[in-house]
Amino acid sequence: MKKTLLATAILSGLVSATAGAATVYDNDGTTMKIGGRAEVRGEFVDTGDQTVKDKSRARINFNGKTQISENLTGFGFMEYEIKPDSSLSNRYLFAGFGTQVGDFSYGKQDTSNVQISDMTDIASVHSGIQQIADSSSDKQSNTFLYSGTFADALTVQANFTADDADSDEDAYGISALYGFDFGLDLGASFSSQDEFDQATLGAAYTLDKLYVAATYAMGSADANNDFTSLEATVQYKFTKEFRLIGMLGMADVEDTDTEDFFALEAQYRFNKSIRTYISYAVNNLDGAEDSLVAGIRYNF
Repeated sequence: MKKTLLATAILSGLVSATAGAATVYDNDGTTMKIGGRAEVRGEFVDTGDQTVKDKSRARINFNGKTQISENLTGFGFMEYEIKPDSSLSNRYLFAGFGTQVGDFSYGKQDTSNVQISDMTDIASVHSGIQQIADSSSDKQSNTFLYSGTFADALTVQANFTADDADSDEDAYGISALYGFDFGLDLGASFSSQDEFDQATLGAAYTLDKLYVAATYAMGSADANNDFTSLEATVQYKFTKEFRLIGMLGMADVEDTDTEDFFALEAQYRFNKSIRTYISYAVNNLDGAEDSLVAGIRYNF
Protein backbone atom coordinates (compact mmCIF):
# COMPACT_ATOMS: atom_id res chain seq x y z
CA MET A 1 0.00 0.00 0.00
CA LYS A 2 1.45 3.30 -1.03
CA LYS A 3 2.07 6.08 1.43
CA THR A 4 -0.31 8.94 0.68
CA LEU A 5 0.53 12.57 0.04
CA LEU A 6 -0.78 13.48 3.47
CA ALA A 7 1.05 10.76 5.33
CA THR A 8 4.35 11.89 3.91
CA ALA A 9 3.61 15.47 4.90
CA ILE A 10 2.58 14.89 8.47
CA LEU A 11 5.56 16.33 10.27
CA SER A 12 4.03 18.72 8.23
CA GLY A 13 4.59 22.36 7.66
CA LEU A 14 8.13 21.13 8.22
CA VAL A 15 8.14 19.20 4.97
CA SER A 16 7.53 22.30 2.87
CA ALA A 17 9.87 24.28 5.09
CA THR A 18 12.78 21.94 4.34
CA ALA A 19 11.89 20.90 0.78
CA GLY A 20 14.54 23.14 -0.77
CA ALA A 21 17.02 22.93 2.09
CA ALA A 22 20.71 22.60 1.27
CA THR A 23 22.77 19.80 2.78
CA VAL A 24 25.77 21.50 4.37
CA TYR A 25 27.17 18.44 6.15
CA ASP A 26 26.95 14.72 5.34
CA ASN A 27 29.49 12.39 6.89
CA ASP A 28 29.48 9.06 8.74
CA GLY A 29 25.68 8.88 8.92
CA THR A 30 25.20 12.45 10.14
CA THR A 31 23.56 15.11 7.99
CA MET A 32 22.77 18.77 8.51
CA LYS A 33 20.48 20.83 6.28
CA ILE A 34 19.78 24.55 6.27
CA GLY A 35 16.69 25.99 4.63
CA GLY A 36 14.09 28.69 4.89
CA ARG A 37 12.17 31.26 2.92
CA ALA A 38 12.00 34.94 2.08
CA GLU A 39 8.36 35.90 1.57
CA VAL A 40 7.26 39.40 0.72
CA ARG A 41 3.51 39.93 0.73
CA GLY A 42 1.07 42.77 1.10
CA GLU A 43 -2.58 42.93 2.10
CA PHE A 44 -4.47 45.58 0.17
CA VAL A 45 -6.95 47.43 2.34
CA ASP A 46 -9.39 50.28 1.91
CA THR A 47 -9.55 51.78 5.38
CA GLY A 48 -7.97 54.95 6.74
CA ASP A 49 -4.81 56.30 5.14
CA GLN A 50 -3.07 52.94 4.76
CA THR A 51 -3.57 51.14 1.45
CA VAL A 52 -1.20 48.16 1.90
CA LYS A 53 -0.35 46.26 5.07
CA ASP A 54 3.09 44.68 4.97
CA LYS A 55 2.68 40.99 5.86
CA SER A 56 6.21 39.99 4.84
CA ARG A 57 8.28 37.45 6.75
CA ALA A 58 11.46 35.43 6.52
CA ARG A 59 12.32 32.07 8.03
CA ILE A 60 15.46 30.04 8.50
CA ASN A 61 15.64 26.48 9.76
CA PHE A 62 18.23 23.88 10.67
CA ASN A 63 17.49 20.18 10.34
CA GLY A 64 19.88 17.51 11.61
CA LYS A 65 19.83 13.72 11.64
CA THR A 66 22.33 11.11 12.78
CA GLN A 67 22.38 7.31 12.46
CA ILE A 68 23.15 5.87 15.90
CA SER A 69 22.63 2.21 15.03
CA GLU A 70 20.79 0.15 12.44
CA ASN A 71 17.42 0.76 14.08
CA LEU A 72 18.00 4.02 15.95
CA THR A 73 18.44 7.59 14.73
CA GLY A 74 18.64 10.95 16.43
CA PHE A 75 17.17 14.15 14.98
CA GLY A 76 16.76 17.81 15.77
CA PHE A 77 14.97 20.73 14.15
CA MET A 78 14.74 24.45 14.84
CA GLU A 79 13.21 27.31 12.92
CA TYR A 80 13.17 31.06 13.43
CA GLU A 81 11.07 33.81 11.85
CA ILE A 82 11.62 37.51 11.46
CA LYS A 83 9.12 40.12 10.28
CA PRO A 84 9.80 43.71 9.19
CA ASP A 85 10.65 45.97 12.13
CA SER A 86 10.33 43.11 14.63
CA SER A 87 12.66 40.86 16.59
CA LEU A 88 13.57 37.27 15.83
CA SER A 89 11.04 34.73 17.10
CA ASN A 90 11.36 30.98 17.54
CA ARG A 91 8.79 28.82 15.69
CA TYR A 92 10.12 25.30 16.29
CA LEU A 93 12.75 23.78 18.53
CA PHE A 94 12.67 20.04 19.16
CA ALA A 95 14.81 16.92 19.16
CA GLY A 96 14.24 13.22 19.54
CA PHE A 97 14.89 9.66 18.46
CA GLY A 98 13.60 7.62 15.55
CA THR A 99 12.99 3.90 16.13
CA GLN A 100 11.41 0.96 14.35
CA VAL A 101 8.11 1.69 16.12
CA GLY A 102 8.05 5.44 15.46
CA ASP A 103 9.58 8.78 16.40
CA PHE A 104 9.70 10.22 19.92
CA SER A 105 10.49 13.91 20.36
CA TYR A 106 10.28 16.76 22.84
CA GLY A 107 10.29 20.54 22.48
CA LYS A 108 8.34 23.27 20.73
CA GLN A 109 6.50 21.42 17.99
CA ASP A 110 3.12 20.57 16.51
CA THR A 111 0.46 18.71 18.46
CA SER A 112 -1.12 15.54 17.08
CA ASN A 113 -4.20 17.36 15.77
CA VAL A 114 -2.11 19.22 13.20
CA GLN A 115 -1.87 16.23 10.86
CA ILE A 116 -5.67 16.46 10.56
CA SER A 117 -5.99 20.27 10.37
CA ASP A 118 -3.26 20.30 7.70
CA MET A 119 -5.56 18.37 5.36
CA THR A 120 -7.28 21.69 4.54
CA ASP A 121 -4.55 24.16 5.53
CA ILE A 122 -2.89 24.17 2.10
CA ALA A 123 -3.12 27.79 0.94
CA SER A 124 -0.56 30.58 1.26
CA VAL A 125 -3.11 32.66 3.19
CA HIS A 126 -6.78 32.43 4.19
CA SER A 127 -6.69 28.83 5.44
CA GLY A 128 -5.95 27.02 8.68
CA ILE A 129 -8.86 27.70 11.06
CA GLN A 130 -9.03 24.26 12.69
CA GLN A 131 -6.43 24.81 15.42
CA ILE A 132 -8.96 26.29 17.81
CA ALA A 133 -7.70 25.09 21.18
CA ASP A 134 -4.06 25.45 22.22
CA SER A 135 -4.05 21.68 22.79
CA SER A 136 -4.78 21.20 19.06
CA SER A 137 -2.41 23.84 17.67
CA ASP A 138 1.00 23.89 16.06
CA LYS A 139 4.23 25.19 17.60
CA GLN A 140 3.40 24.35 21.22
CA SER A 141 6.23 24.50 23.78
CA ASN A 142 6.94 21.72 26.26
CA THR A 143 5.37 19.10 23.99
CA PHE A 144 6.17 15.40 23.97
CA LEU A 145 5.17 13.84 20.63
CA TYR A 146 5.00 10.29 19.31
CA SER A 147 4.51 9.69 15.58
CA GLY A 148 4.44 6.29 13.91
CA THR A 149 3.48 5.04 10.45
CA PHE A 150 2.25 1.48 10.04
CA ALA A 151 1.73 -0.64 6.91
CA ASP A 152 2.79 2.41 4.92
CA ALA A 153 -0.78 3.73 5.28
CA LEU A 154 -1.75 4.50 8.89
CA THR A 155 -0.07 7.35 10.76
CA VAL A 156 -0.77 7.61 14.48
CA GLN A 157 0.32 10.53 16.64
CA ALA A 158 -0.04 11.26 20.33
CA ASN A 159 1.17 14.22 22.34
CA PHE A 160 1.38 15.45 25.89
CA THR A 161 2.01 19.16 26.50
CA ALA A 162 3.18 19.93 30.01
CA ASP A 163 2.01 23.17 31.57
CA ASP A 164 4.93 25.48 32.41
CA ALA A 165 2.87 28.27 33.98
CA ASP A 166 2.06 26.51 37.26
CA SER A 167 -1.65 26.58 36.42
CA ASP A 168 -2.22 22.82 36.26
CA GLU A 169 -3.42 22.92 32.64
CA ASP A 170 -1.53 20.06 31.02
CA ALA A 171 -2.83 19.11 27.57
CA TYR A 172 -2.94 15.92 25.57
CA GLY A 173 -4.03 14.77 22.14
CA ILE A 174 -4.22 11.77 19.84
CA SER A 175 -4.86 11.44 16.11
CA ALA A 176 -4.91 8.88 13.32
CA LEU A 177 -4.74 9.31 9.56
CA TYR A 178 -5.31 6.45 7.11
CA GLY A 179 -4.53 6.61 3.40
CA PHE A 180 -6.21 4.25 0.98
CA ASP A 181 -4.65 3.11 -2.31
CA PHE A 182 -7.24 4.90 -4.42
CA GLY A 183 -6.48 8.42 -3.15
CA LEU A 184 -8.84 8.72 -0.17
CA ASP A 185 -7.51 9.85 3.22
CA LEU A 186 -9.56 9.73 6.42
CA GLY A 187 -8.46 11.17 9.77
CA ALA A 188 -9.67 11.98 13.25
CA SER A 189 -8.19 13.61 16.34
CA PHE A 190 -9.09 14.53 19.90
CA SER A 191 -7.33 17.01 22.17
CA SER A 192 -8.04 18.33 25.64
CA GLN A 193 -6.75 20.91 28.09
CA ASP A 194 -8.56 21.63 31.34
CA GLU A 195 -12.19 22.18 30.20
CA PHE A 196 -11.28 22.96 26.56
CA ASP A 197 -11.88 19.90 24.35
CA GLN A 198 -11.68 19.64 20.57
CA ALA A 199 -12.49 16.75 18.23
CA THR A 200 -11.60 17.05 14.54
CA LEU A 201 -12.60 14.89 11.58
CA GLY A 202 -10.98 15.09 8.17
CA ALA A 203 -11.37 13.61 4.70
CA ALA A 204 -9.38 14.23 1.53
CA TYR A 205 -9.33 12.83 -1.98
CA THR A 206 -6.59 13.10 -4.57
CA LEU A 207 -7.23 12.30 -8.23
CA ASP A 208 -4.41 13.17 -10.57
CA LYS A 209 -4.28 17.00 -10.57
CA LEU A 210 -7.34 17.45 -8.31
CA TYR A 211 -7.26 17.61 -4.51
CA VAL A 212 -10.43 18.00 -2.42
CA ALA A 213 -10.54 18.05 1.38
CA ALA A 214 -12.76 18.99 4.30
CA THR A 215 -12.23 19.14 8.06
CA TYR A 216 -14.85 19.56 10.76
CA ALA A 217 -14.05 20.49 14.36
CA MET A 218 -16.34 20.55 17.38
CA GLY A 219 -15.93 20.90 21.10
CA SER A 220 -16.40 23.09 24.12
CA ALA A 221 -14.33 25.87 25.64
CA ASP A 222 -16.16 25.24 28.90
CA ALA A 223 -19.56 23.97 30.01
CA ASN A 224 -21.33 26.95 28.41
CA ASN A 225 -19.40 27.59 25.19
CA ASP A 226 -19.75 24.93 22.50
CA PHE A 227 -18.19 25.55 19.10
CA THR A 228 -18.17 24.06 15.60
CA SER A 229 -15.90 24.79 12.65
CA LEU A 230 -15.86 23.70 9.01
CA GLU A 231 -13.04 24.21 6.54
CA ALA A 232 -13.09 22.91 2.96
CA THR A 233 -10.62 23.29 0.14
CA VAL A 234 -10.27 22.39 -3.53
CA GLN A 235 -7.01 22.56 -5.46
CA TYR A 236 -6.49 21.94 -9.16
CA LYS A 237 -3.09 21.94 -10.85
CA PHE A 238 -3.63 23.17 -14.40
CA THR A 239 0.06 22.81 -15.20
CA LYS A 240 3.20 21.94 -13.28
CA GLU A 241 3.56 25.64 -12.48
CA PHE A 242 0.01 27.01 -12.18
CA ARG A 243 -2.72 26.02 -9.72
CA LEU A 244 -5.93 27.41 -8.27
CA ILE A 245 -7.01 26.88 -4.67
CA GLY A 246 -10.50 27.55 -3.34
CA MET A 247 -11.20 27.73 0.41
CA LEU A 248 -14.36 27.88 2.49
CA GLY A 249 -14.38 28.56 6.23
CA MET A 250 -17.30 28.67 8.67
CA ALA A 251 -17.22 28.62 12.48
CA ASP A 252 -19.44 29.56 15.40
CA VAL A 253 -19.38 29.67 19.18
CA GLU A 254 -22.76 29.29 20.87
CA ASP A 255 -24.57 30.08 17.60
CA THR A 256 -22.53 33.26 17.07
CA ASP A 257 -20.54 33.24 13.82
CA THR A 258 -16.80 33.72 14.26
CA GLU A 259 -15.71 32.71 10.72
CA ASP A 260 -17.62 32.92 7.43
CA PHE A 261 -15.55 33.37 4.30
CA PHE A 262 -14.74 32.12 0.84
CA ALA A 263 -11.33 32.63 -0.73
CA LEU A 264 -9.71 31.95 -4.09
CA GLU A 265 -5.94 31.78 -4.59
CA ALA A 266 -4.00 31.69 -7.84
CA GLN A 267 -0.46 30.40 -7.47
CA TYR A 268 2.36 30.16 -10.01
CA ARG A 269 5.48 28.16 -9.16
CA PHE A 270 8.33 28.98 -11.52
CA ASN A 271 10.35 26.16 -9.97
CA LYS A 272 10.79 24.62 -6.51
CA SER A 273 12.50 27.78 -5.27
CA ILE A 274 10.26 30.69 -6.25
CA ARG A 275 6.53 31.23 -6.56
CA THR A 276 4.04 34.07 -6.74
CA TYR A 277 0.45 34.10 -5.55
CA ILE A 278 -2.60 36.28 -5.16
CA SER A 279 -5.51 35.46 -2.86
CA TYR A 280 -8.86 37.15 -2.43
CA ALA A 281 -11.20 36.37 0.47
CA VAL A 282 -14.84 37.38 0.70
CA ASN A 283 -15.67 37.86 4.38
CA ASN A 284 -19.38 37.43 5.14
CA LEU A 285 -19.27 38.43 8.81
CA ASP A 286 -21.16 41.60 9.71
CA GLY A 287 -18.86 44.61 9.60
CA ALA A 288 -15.90 42.58 8.31
CA GLU A 289 -13.88 43.51 5.23
CA ASP A 290 -12.75 41.44 2.30
CA SER A 291 -9.04 40.71 1.98
CA LEU A 292 -6.70 40.76 -1.02
CA VAL A 293 -3.14 39.46 -0.49
CA ALA A 294 -0.38 39.22 -3.09
CA GLY A 295 3.07 37.80 -2.48
CA ILE A 296 6.36 36.42 -3.78
CA ARG A 297 7.98 33.53 -1.92
CA TYR A 298 11.53 32.29 -2.38
CA ASN A 299 12.49 28.97 -0.73
CA PHE A 300 16.10 28.18 -0.04
